Amino acid sequence: MGAGLSGLSCAQALRAAGVEVRVFESTPFTGGRCATRLWQGHLVDYGVQYFTALSSEFKKELLTRLRQFRPIISPIFDWENKPVGSPNGPRFYVLQGNNYLAHVFSHGLDLRLNTHVESVSFYPDGIDCMGEKYRAVVSALPGPQTARLFGLAQTPAEYEACLTVLLEYSGSGIGKLRECYARLGAPDSPTLLSSHCENHKAGRIIGNKTVFVVQASPIFSEKYLNEPPEKYIPLLAMENEELWRLPSNQRTATYGHRWVYARSLAQSLSRVDLPPGGFFCGDSRTGSTIEEVWLDGRKAAEDVLLYLAEVAGNERAGVVG
Repeated sequence: MGAGLSGLSCAQALRAAGVEVRVFESTPFTGGRCATRLWQGHLVDYGVQYFTALSSEFKKELLTRLRQFRPIISPIFDWENKPVGSPNGPRFYVLQGNNYLAHVFSHGLDLRLNTHVESVSFYPDGIDCMGEKYRAVVSALPGPQTARLFGLAQTPAEYEACLTVLLEYSGSGIGKLRECYARLGAPDSPTLLSSHCENHKAGRIIGNKTVFVVQASPIFSEKYLNEPPEKYIPLLAMENEELWRLPSNQRTATYGHRWVYARSLAQSLSRVDLPPGGFFCGDSRTGSTIEEVWLDGRKAAEDVLLYLAEVAGNERAGVVG
């Protein structure tokens, strides 16, 4: 359940092992928070901005399945105008949009889009989901959604929200655009978490325009989470213009998006007791980067395979059925 990158990774690993797999996704799209949209004619990553490839397993997957990815050369600056290093190696983006990762990873899967799983019922002889019976069910949803679906007493992880704003400006060399790819807000900023300029990704922006993806701080996001975009967009736009030294009269378009479960809080990850045949994966038990959730999907597949082998062994021994 959930066609984000961890769910797709898990499904592909199970499929490769010969397991019949079905993937349910409540939205019309795969990828989850690895999201890209065509906006004002531009291709904009409004979820995950970039990814790294530290592990040999993930590198091999990218080179085998994708290939169309490029490094982001320009640096990221912090609130003191100092470069921010990347301990996991170069930052990459996909030419066709970062969401194209999910498109590639979904090839060959039995994928049911626009299908919201409302309940899962666990029984000794199997698991009822969407009117059919399964041997195992994996939730790749955010922790609170997994807890509700599985009837858990607590969530595997707490999440913070993030309001995200897209801003388009006329001109392609304005302000401090050429200095860096992104700028971070101060740790105690009540407004801005980060601002990324999509012009640093080749082929993304059309015409003589500049596009920014602005992410609000957790404090700001929580405050304005249920407010209409016209309430918070002007505040974030002003902050962004001050950060990049942009003329506000050159702002030509805006768009606001609400991520209710933007990223898990590492300090909130906790062990939960799952019913037999129930599993979960993704940033409910690991970090929120693309590489981390992809690797965790593979780990969840290993857990499922061990469980299925145990169930099959019990059935052969006459313990079940």
